[in-house]
Amino acid sequence: MTRIETHTQNTLKREQKTRLGNVYESIHRDGEVLVTYTGPLDSNVVESILKLAERSILQKGSSRSEMKQVCKVLIECFQNIRKHGWIDASGETFVNVTLEHNPGGYQIKSRNILDMEMASTLKLKLDDVNGLNLSQLRKRYVDALCRVDSNRTQEAGLGLLGMAERCTGPLKYEITDQDNNDLLIFELTVTVKR
Repeated sequence: MTRIETHTQNTLKREQKTRLGNVYESIHRDGEVLVTYTGPLDSNVVESILKLAERSILQKGSSRSEMKQVCKVLIECFQNIRKHGWIDASGETFVNVTLEHNPGGYQIKSRNILDMEMASTLKLKLDDVNGLNLSQLRKRYVDALCRVDSNRTQEAGLGLLGMAERCTGPLKYEITDQDNNDLLIFELTVTVKR
C-alpha cells in the first residue's frame, strides 16, 4: 500500500528540512557542539562528560594527544567550578558546560554561580594569569608546584596556570549580575591549542 501525504504533512516536511538545513549550516559556520550539560555537578557527571568528550573528539579525527589535552582542560574547568562555585541549600553546585569544535580548535565554555566574594577572588586570579606571557606562565607553574607556603591565596593555582598553558589566547571570562540577588553568573571560555 502506498502512503499518500497530505498537503499539511508535505508542508511540515519542507519546513522541517529548511530548519534542519539552517541548523546544519549554522553548525558548520560557527562550530559544532560536541557535548553540552546543564545540571548539578558531581563525580558521576564529570566522568560521563569526559567519556562523551573523549569519544566525540576522537570521532572528529583528532589525535589521542589532542583529546587528552582537551580533557585535561575540561577537568581543570570542573575543578575550578568545584573550588569556586556556589553551593546551594541542598549541597549542589549547578553548572552548564559546552564543548565545541570550531576552526580554531576545541572551545570549552563553563558557566556556574558565584557569590560576590568568590567572584572578586577569581577575577584577580584570572587577570593575574592573563597578564603573563608564556615564559612567565611556565615559571609561575613551576613555582606553584614547588610552593609550600599556602598564604598566597590571591595568586592563581596550578589549575588555572595549567589551563592557560594548554590554551590559545587568554582565559576569557565574564561575570554577570543577577537581578535582586548577591549571586553572580560566571562564564569561562577557553580554546585548547591544536
